[in-house]
Order: sequence, then structure tokens, then C-alpha cells
Amino acid sequence: MTNKKRALLIRAIAFMMVGGLSMVLMQASVKLLSDALHPFVITLFRALLVFIIILPILLWNGLSTVKTSSVKLQVIRGGVGGVCMLCMFTGFSLVSLPEATSLLFTVPIFATILSVMFLSERVGIKRWAAIFLGFAGILVITRPDISLNLGHLLLLSAAILWSISIVIAKKLTEKDTIISITFWQAMGCVPLALIASLFVWETPTLIQLLYLLGIAGLGTLGHALVYASLKLGKVSFLLPLDYIRIIWSTLLGFLLFGSLPTLYLYAGTFLIISATAFISYREIQKNKVI
Repeated sequence: MTNKKRALLIRAIAFMMVGGLSMVLMQASVKLLSDALHPFVITLFRALLVFIIILPILLWNGLSTVKTSSVKLQVIRGGVGGVCMLCMFTGFSLVSLPEATSLLFTVPIFATILSVMFLSERVGIKRWAAIFLGFAGILVITRPDISLNLGHLLLLSAAILWSISIVIAKKLTEKDTIISITFWQAMGCVPLALIASLFVWETPTLIQLLYLLGIAGLGTLGHALVYASLKLGKVSFLLPLDYIRIIWSTLLGFLLFGSLPTLYLYAGTFLIISATAFISYREIQKNKVI
């Protein structure tokens, strides 16, 4: 591997790792705020406030920053992302943070399947085995205490929808900027979130608006870093690295909600990290990650 490719690889991994941490912080904030504000309203402001966050960039660089190569793909992705976010935020309010994160870790499996189908990425037997080993670790974490309810179903639905969104985003990164992809994803969520929130409307207080701005900021940063990572490397290599998020969610779950780690959590996390390390090692050795 050349020095240039090695530098790109390190950057892609760093973007995915920091993006994952930012997403977990956003998810924890959503769960905290959902006790006082309906998840649909949180979803609306999460999407709407992205415009304010990106506005300085638009004023500095002009509207060309958010120009897209495919309006059709952006519209489809906006609709998929809108339903995904509504399901996800509602799910966060119904289950524990580590459990929610674990259920969302089915995304690499769905995304890998989709990347094979639509992006012509080749995934070998060993990498498939490692991905399912990581998924087995998730089952070890969730199975002992799981009793399937609406929250679990919503989060699994969100995982499928998010995997579709990621595959579309990967396609868009070929021509569109990261800012454009992030911006249109959020704007696409606004109509659906607005309609849904009208039925359960609660006007946020000033303090809640500040929380919502923080949620929007963390989500925007997380998405932008994930898209930047996908722009540099393969979906099937980078997404399994997202398994490391279980560590962040476990720590935050304990600090914020008093969720104590169990032996099942340790065992599952070991399987997840082992799978991730194996996938990373195999792809680095084969020089097929960039």
C-alpha cells in the first residue's frame, strides 16, 4: 500500500470513528429530551436546524455548495431518511441506549447486501463470516433481556431504511459534495417530520431549543463524517467499523441512565470488536479498502 493510500485509509477510519461517537452523543441527547418533547417534534427540529448550521457555509461559498448531480436520488433518499429518522427517534424513547445501538448495528449487514446488489462490491466468504460474527455479538448483548416491542420493531425498520440511505449516499459521493449530501438529507426529512409532528405538536422552550440545536449539530457532524469516510473507501469495509459505537453507547448508557454493563455485554462487545478487527486486517492486507 502506498503512503497516499495509507493516509486516505487512516483518514477514512478516523472519520467513521469520530462520526460514530458524534451519532451516539446525538442519540443519547434524543433519549434524554424525549422525556419532555415528542420524538416527532425532535425529528422536525433536528432536520430543520441543519439549515441554520450550514447557512454560514452557504453564505460564504454560495448555493453551488449544495448543488446535486441527481435530484431524483436526493428526493428518494430524503423520503427514506425522513421515515428512518421518525422510526429511529421514536425507538430511542422506548428502549435503552445500548440496546438501541445494538439493534441499529444490523445496518452493516443490510448495507453490505445492498452494496453487492447495487454497487457491484465483491464480498468474500471470510468477510461475510466476520460480519455475521459481529452480528452474533449483538445478539449476545440483546437476547438475554430482549422482549420484542414496538421500539425494537421501529429500530430494526430504521436500520433497513438507513442502510438504503447509506448505499444511495455512497452513489452520490461520486459527484456530490459532502455538504450537499448532508444538506439535502436533512431538508428531505422536513416535510414528513412536519406532517407527523402536527398531530403531537409541543412548542419547545428556549432551553429545549438549545438542546435541539445541539442534537442537530451532533447529527450533522456525524453524518458529514460518515459520508466523508464513504467517499474515501468501500461501504462493506467501513461500516463494520461502526460496531465500535457499542462502547460509546454503553459508557453513556451507564453515565446518563444508570444502565450497568453485564457479562453478556462484555462477551458481545468482544465478538463485535474481533469481527471488526478481522475485517479491517483482511482488507488492508488485500489493499482493497480505498
